[in-house]
Amino acid sequence: MTATAPLAPAGDLLVHTPRREVAPGTEFSFTVKLAANPAAVLTGLELLFPGFTASGPATPRPAGGWEIRGRLSRPGFHALQVTACDGARRLTGSDYFLGRDPVPVATEHEAGYYVFLGCGDYALIFGRETHALANWTLAQWKELVTWMGANGMNRLWTLVNGYTLAYPSRRYPQLRDRHARNVSDNFLRELIDHAHGCGVKVYLMLTTDGHARDFSRLHPEAARQDESGRPGEQFGLALEHPLTRRYIFDVLDEVLELYPNADGVAVHPTESDPDRFNPESVAAYRSETGRDLRAEPKPARQAWHNLAFARFMGEFAARCHRHNPALDLVMANCWWQDDHVAINHATLPPAMRIAVWHYAWEDETAKPWPIYRWVETFGPSRLLYLPTSQSYLYPTDPTQVMTRHVGTDRLVSTAAILGVRHTMYFAGWDILPEAARILDAALVRHPTAALAAAPSPDLLPRLYADYLGTRAALLAAGR
Repeated sequence: MTATAPLAPAGDLLVHTPRREVAPGTEFSFTVKLAANPAAVLTGLELLFPGFTASGPATPRPAGGWEIRGRLSRPGFHALQVTACDGARRLTGSDYFLGRDPVPVATEHEAGYYVFLGCGDYALIFGRETHALANWTLAQWKELVTWMGANGMNRLWTLVNGYTLAYPSRRYPQLRDRHARNVSDNFLRELIDHAHGCGVKVYLMLTTDGHARDFSRLHPEAARQDESGRPGEQFGLALEHPLTRRYIFDVLDEVLELYPNADGVAVHPTESDPDRFNPESVAAYRSETGRDLRAEPKPARQAWHNLAFARFMGEFAARCHRHNPALDLVMANCWWQDDHVAINHATLPPAMRIAVWHYAWEDETAKPWPIYRWVETFGPSRLLYLPTSQSYLYPTDPTQVMTRHVGTDRLVSTAAILGVRHTMYFAGWDILPEAARILDAALVRHPTAALAAAPSPDLLPRLYADYLGTRAALLAAGR
């Protein structure tokens, strides 16, 4: 298999099974049939199924196809490819099984979901003001958190601001999300207590100078301006404007007063271009450098924006710790910070960890992604990974499901090879079906890279060039 021919649980040959989740060591069976004609006679069956041991030869079924019986050797995600002949044609199919961990499952790594309690930027992406999760009740959230604790998912990040405020703000009542259940019921504090009883820690995710739609409409003077004086993209704010700073700190103070039992704060910098030419920003740059911000080349401006935001994070962290010295602090990186990792390392508070996003949606080969730069400078122990591009939401098209699973395994393995084992999945506005969540947990605990006694960087290109062959080789070496 190559990167240009991704595995997919579909094709000329289909796998039929009464259960996809099996206990390692327990015998199970599945059948392989021709998709277009299940009763067709197939010959020359070949199976590439790393981690699977057949109990005996495949058996032709009277109704067509073949039955295969055997066992999985270990827990985790197990992909397979099967080929057979239908007359003169050589046909192919692929699918997967999941080796279930014993339950309850403990995990040594941080793993969980990042969700929106309110609008977030859902309106920007889909053109609709709200989504199902915003209306979830406390009982629904408790059910999810209980499930997470029982299945080794021990972190929940909850976005409490953004385009709107998803909590009952007293300082900005006009910015409250009118669709968010947490505004009317204010259940988050009780949910956090429940999560602690399940072994799950809850972080408050806060946008800062980006995605501030309603606030920028209320205070257009604080909105980020481009070189022509027009508002910037995605409702960004000018970090140097006093109203922006007051707003960010007001929201921080409010949520930490409402939810003092939160375990940490995760910060989302602006996702759009941070370039800003507001009078306050131009004046601040001239005061610091003696130069005109508008005359500077793009790299110089970006470097200054990184420095300004990292210094602001120092103030932000100090304010967090005045509320609760034990709060864990995380900053999610954005694309404009990836070329200035050294500035962030030198300026960010030493206690602040970095959650590195993966935004390379269509990559089909291994590349020196930004996580390499962040690991080299910050060290793996200070990082988390968000493999968003492949794990983003959950495809239902069967030709995409396997691509999602294999892609997520490759990305989690990328992080594991570099020593980063903490993984957060972006769920946003859509909690996945239980079968997908079980698989998410398994991919964190058992990435392919963990099969290697000492995973090296050359493993990753092999996983992209020949996923199944590489898994087979690693399993054979580990026997």
